[in-house]
Amino acid sequence: MPAFVTLLKDGKPVRRFPLADDRPLVLGRSSDCSIQVHDTKLSRRHCAFNASPDGYSVRDLGSKNGTFVNGARVGEARLRNDDRVQVGLTRLVFECQASESGEETQIAPPHLCAACGKIVPLDAFASSRQTQSRIYCTACVEASPLLGRVVGGYEVVQPIGHGSMGAVFKAEQLSMGRLVALKILHDELTADHDAVARFMREARAGGQFSHPNIIRIYDMNQAEGYYFISMEYAQGGDVGSLLEREGPLPLPRVAEVAIATCSALAHAHGGGIVHRDIKPSNLLLTRDSLVKVGDLGLAKSFAAAGMSSMTTTGTVLGTLAYVPPEQLADARSVDHRADIYSLGATCYHLITGELPFRANSMGELARIIGSRRPRPLHSYREEVPAELEALVARAMATDPAARYQSADELRAAIETIKL
Repeated sequence: MPAFVTLLKDGKPVRRFPLADDRPLVLGRSSDCSIQVHDTKLSRRHCAFNASPDGYSVRDLGSKNGTFVNGARVGEARLRNDDRVQVGLTRLVFECQASESGEETQIAPPHLCAACGKIVPLDAFASSRQTQSRIYCTACVEASPLLGRVVGGYEVVQPIGHGSMGAVFKAEQLSMGRLVALKILHDELTADHDAVARFMREARAGGQFSHPNIIRIYDMNQAEGYYFISMEYAQGGDVGSLLEREGPLPLPRVAEVAIATCSALAHAHGGGIVHRDIKPSNLLLTRDSLVKVGDLGLAKSFAAAGMSSMTTTGTVLGTLAYVPPEQLADARSVDHRADIYSLGATCYHLITGELPFRANSMGELARIIGSRRPRPLHSYREEVPAELEALVARAMATDPAARYQSADELRAAIETIKL
């Protein structure tokens, strides 16, 4: 069936390039490329789109800044209809038309590893792990033995994150045919009743919310010896990865991220939950770049009913660079204003590309956070307006009483700034 690579500008298609079997479409800055794009973050020959009788794929050509499919960096990956590709600042969409029967064309049989995207040679098929619709190379399975296994009706497809409580995988809910994020409790914690209770409490904390800017929790259960939480899968990656790829974000985009996060936090705070771990990597993106707050693993209920403390005195939770001073002193006693500080620190990072504070040790960093102000934003970017500088400084005030007192108040302040 006909297939196209469509170049986007501001999210809208501007030119379509047909993908033929006889030659690849090479994208880059060079004039001899099939798709020439004047993007300084592109290599001269950046990546190639290929068609063959058994499907379609994209292959990075050793570029400096990488090729990303649906937010994940790939060396080579098969393509399915409506996959989003980003190279440098350039965005494209892969389109494969449906067959005459109206069914979507089956693209690329499983000859590329579903986890790493690399080609699995024919002579390695026997030693790889195969499912009905995917294949996993030996190297990926050895590194992550759950790949290709079915846990509670979910086929584990690809590792996407790792934390102190569990690992997060891209998975397919087989009964629904939909992709999810599957968080699985670490094996060594399954015998720890407190750890299991804390893990399940995380799901209940997140499951009570239904909000367009909060990742949805679908299910929590135990199967095949594993405790797991099934949640909405954000195909656009996360804001931290976006920052890594593109550098400091345009100021209007920072405002969009902050406003969406404020909306989510206001909803969570209204339900008695403090997130306590707001940072770029916990701000997830849908395929359409909608921001969704994820990972309520450190969330704390300040409505006392039925909720015991999730940590012990003196334990520092979250990522230290975004943590307010009072959370360093006593993580159990913080209120919703801790999230205001962390969002301010997140905005600082998105605007400057730098963390607000740096040190050679955790102890030194903790001392600096409580005693210093970060370097002014305008020293990084002259175009930062004074109103935005003042807003971030107030959100990151050392004294919680000097900060914005609610997420709604912070959101209203952001919306008044012209960027």
